[in-house]
Amino acid sequence: MEAFIRGDQSGTVLNRGIVSGAHVLGMLFSPDIKDTPTMVKFYARRTQIALECLAELLKGKDYRTTLQSLTMTTSSYLLIHMTQTGQLYIQKTCDLIEAGGLRFVPTCGRPPEFSEELHETLVGLSQTIYWANYLYLMRGGPEPRATAKLEREFRYELPVGGITSMFSYTGLIFYHRKFIQSSLRSVP
Repeated sequence: MEAFIRGDQSGTVLNRGIVSGAHVLGMLFSPDIKDTPTMVKFYARRTQIALECLAELLKGKDYRTTLQSLTMTTSSYLLIHMTQTGQLYIQKTCDLIEAGGLRFVPTCGRPPEFSEELHETLVGLSQTIYWANYLYLMRGGPEPRATAKLEREFRYELPVGGITSMFSYTGLIFYHRKFIQSSLRSVP
């Protein structure tokens, strides 16, 4: 987290493109960015670094870091309403997910232990589904066929969904039980 805050460009803690991409995303929500020439230059430089690092990542086999960088880039383009470019990056992301064999659920064996690395992968896969659906539903983009397999895996095979549903249901029962008990006490 400290690398993000300080804008660490050394590449020793985090990939420079990830840090710059996070800055670019953050600056999209700044209302005054267009009013300050210094901020415009800073934004342009960070965007350039993020895209140059992404180009390097796409040449390698570090699929998880590349996934993070691609989802940040996709987010940036879609947030500034560059939908065609965003669609291209969604497709690049889907191609990377396929090439890297990245999945919500392992193809065999027990699910892996939850870790920071796994969390980052799950977030990247989820964002890819989200942006593909967003583009289709809100921007009139193509049907999200490239993410259909990934979305099926998320909806029907990911074991966390069953646990979440159980907790929600248990909480609902607990809430109703408390409500009924308090209602019964108030009855004369």
